[in-house]
Amino acid sequence: SSSARSGSGSGSGSGSAGSSSSANYTADEAEEEAEAEAFAEARFASIERAFAAAKAKGVQSSTRLVKELRALFMAGTFEVELIDDSLLVWEVALHDWAFDPSSPLSKDLEALSEAAGDLVPLILRVHFSADFPFSPPLVYVARPTVRSEYVFDGALCMEMLVDWQPQYGNVESMLVQISAFLAHSGARVETACKGEAAAAGADGEASATAARDSARRAYEKLKAFHDKKGWASAGGR
Repeated sequence: SSSARSGSGSGSGSGSAGSSSSANYTADEAEEEAEAEAFAEARFASIERAFAAAKAKGVQSSTRLVKELRALFMAGTFEVELIDDSLLVWEVALHDWAFDPSSPLSKDLEALSEAAGDLVPLILRVHFSADFPFSPPLVYVARPTVRSEYVFDGALCMEMLVDWQPQYGNVESMLVQISAFLAHSGARVETACKGEAAAAGADGEASATAARDSARRAYEKLKAFHDKKGWASAGGR
């Protein structure tokens, strides 16, 4: 009898604990879902503001860029943020899983994330022209600092970015190719993100402008070089 009562009490306690655990789990899920919805709403609100501002300024590429942005958001492949609600300036987060897991870059980002206790992505800055895709975007690694024989001041020695053609204008496809290029170029993370973030925080706008100008000059040099040497003979990608 005593044994039966003990078993009954244990079962009741277990049921109560299970119910509590289930309730907590449901609450956690609901919170995560609410955060995800708020995040998505904020992103779409940013797009709407950016589109309205671009249309008001007569930006020719505004409709095309909104279409590209919405396609990226719906696919969920890449995380994109508009800088200062500008349709012409994006930051794209590439996490370690965006790259070949056997690549040094994927392993470096994974190690940085583990050390930081949070996800640390590689950030691309993309500056679009007002007549995209007829003029090339300026694409460069904003942070962390990446070293490779194919990366110069953040600029990527990729034929599609150096010798741009309008048919390259599918942004998702472009980002997929950039991810593959970085993974197979032997790129390594050189500078820890925390240090760079602190440096950028001191004068973020000036730092971003300097990085953009350096990348633009690097692309000009790459184009001049490959216009003279070609791509196959110069070992370009």
